[in-house]
Amino acid sequence: MLASKIIPPVLSGETPTILQFPAETSRVVRSLRHMTSQLLQEAAQVIPNQQLLINVVSRRVRQLGLGHRPLVEATPRSSLTDIALREIIAGKLTYELTPEAKPEDGS
Repeated sequence: MLASKIIPPVLSGETPTILQFPAETSRVVRSLRHMTSQLLQEAAQVIPNQQLLINVVSRRVRQLGLGHRPLVEATPRSSLTDIALREIIAGKLTYELTPEAKPEDGS
């Protein structure tokens, strides 16, 4: 009895079974990518400077990764990037430009 579980079906004389994998996983990935790009476009309307938007999102993703709580409702399947973008769109996340430090003259 135990040997029948260990020996592959081909060797034991049984017909091999073919495992069917769901093909829907590729659709889910495409829709998640589409959703992220849509969120990115909406967040770009709030923060039009692309470099600034990337910096704000990356800092917030780092904070969320360290355990900070999201400021918007998040589903278990939401990525940290999606949460940060939703926070920007909802107006919960803002930024402040700091003046650039001018080098002192050594003369």
